[in-house]
Amino acid sequence: MSFNFALAQHKITIQLQDNEDSVFYLARYFGEKFQLVDTSQQVIGTALFASNQPLQQGIYVLTDEKKGRLMEFLVGQNQIFSLRVPNDYNPADIRCDNSDETALFFNQLAKTNQIYQEIKNIQVDSLSNLSQAQRQLITDSLEKELITYREKIIETQPESLMAAIISAMKEPEIPESMIGNQQASYRYYKDNFWNAFDFTDERLLYTPLLASKLKKYFDQLVPPVADSVINEIDSLIQKTKGNTAVRDYLIWHFTEQYQNPKIMGLDKVFVHLADQYFAKLDIANTTPSIKQKLLDRANQLRNLVIGAVAPDLILVDTNDVFRSFRDIKSEYLVLFFWDFECSICKKELKQLKSLYDSKKYPIEVFAIGANADFEGWKKFIRDHELNWFNVNGMKSVTPDFHDLYDIYGTPVIYLLDKNRNIIGKRINAEQIGMIIEHETKKITY
Repeated sequence: MSFNFALAQHKITIQLQDNEDSVFYLARYFGEKFQLVDTSQQVIGTALFASNQPLQQGIYVLTDEKKGRLMEFLVGQNQIFSLRVPNDYNPADIRCDNSDETALFFNQLAKTNQIYQEIKNIQVDSLSNLSQAQRQLITDSLEKELITYREKIIETQPESLMAAIISAMKEPEIPESMIGNQQASYRYYKDNFWNAFDFTDERLLYTPLLASKLKKYFDQLVPPVADSVINEIDSLIQKTKGNTAVRDYLIWHFTEQYQNPKIMGLDKVFVHLADQYFAKLDIANTTPSIKQKLLDRANQLRNLVIGAVAPDLILVDTNDVFRSFRDIKSEYLVLFFWDFECSICKKELKQLKSLYDSKKYPIEVFAIGANADFEGWKKFIRDHELNWFNVNGMKSVTPDFHDLYDIYGTPVIYLLDKNRNIIGKRINAEQIGMIIEHETKKITY
C-alpha cells in the first residue's frame, strides 16, 4: 500500500551531496536521550520522511544507515520542507525551502560559528600589535553582536521555537555591583538561572537544552544535600504549571538520577519523589506494576535514609545465642555485612580491623555474616582474631537482613551514632573516621 503524499502532515526531503546511502533514520531529542522517529524512503542520496501525523516540534537528528549522526535541524510549525546539504554540512551553505523556522535555525548556527571563529582568531593572532585590552574590546563587541542578533529573533518571531530556544539558552548576567563578591555572585546566578526558561513550553523537551541545564544546575549550583535537592526539584515541577508532559519528564528524570545515587544520602530524594508524585499523580509511562515497584522500593529505602533509626537486627552469634546490636554500648557502631569467602570482603575486613584495633575512634563493630557455612564462618573468625561482635544473618529473629538493609551484595558498611541513627551508609572502612570527625565537629559547633 503506497503512501499518499497529498495527505502528509509532515514531509521532509533532505538532499545530501556526495552521499550514496539509501537508508537514513530520523531521531529527535527527548531530554538527554534520542527517540527514533522514522526510516527514510529508499532513495539514494536523499532522505525522505513523511507521514499523515505531525511531528513534535523540536530539534531532530539525521543519521546514516549505521546510525552515525550526520546533522541536526529544527522542525517547527511548517513541517513540509526540503533541505539541500553540502558534503561538509556547513550550516552557512545549507539551503532550506518552505520553512522559515528551519532556515532560521541554520542561519543562527552559521552566525554563531562565524562570531566564535572571529573571537578565536582575535585571541590567537600573535602577529597583530593589538594589546590584550584591545583584543578584549573586540571580543566583547563580537559577543554583543551575537546577542543583538539573537534578541532580534525573539523580538520579531516571539512564538517560534527558535525564539524559545534562544531564550532558554540565556545565562544570568551578574550585576557589576556584585562582581568580585563570590557569594553574592553565586546566589544571584543561582536565583536567576531559570528566569528565561519556559517550563510550560513542551517543545523544549525535544531539544538538548533542558537536560543540559538540569545537569549544570544540579551538579554545580545545588548542594548535594537531600533536603536542598528536594526543595529545588519541587520548585522546578511547580514551574510546569500543569503541563503534564514536562512535569512527568522531570519526575522521571529525577527518579533515574536518585534511585541509586552516587552520593550518600540522596536516596531520600527518591523516597520523596515516590511519596509526593508517584503515589498521588498519574505519571506518564507508569503502569500499575511499575508504580507498585517504585512505591515498594521507596518503602524499603525510607527506613535506611541518613538520619533514620537503624532497623534492629537480632541474629545468632558464634555461641548460637541471639544478639541485638541495640544491646551494645558504644559511641558509634559499624554494621559490617560480609562473606568470609568473598575476596573483596577480605580486603575491606583488613581495613576495618586495622581501624578497630587502633582504637583511634570510639567504635564497636557488629559484623553480620552472609554465608550459611557456620563452621567455616566460625573458623575464619578464630583464625583472624575478629574480636568484635560476630553474628550470622542466616539465623534471625528479625526480618531478613537482605530486605531490611537493602543488601544485594557484600561487603556493605553502615555507620550508626550512639542513638543508632544512620550517619553513614554503603561506605568503605576508610571513610568511617572522616564521618565520625565530621559528626564530632557538628556536635562541637
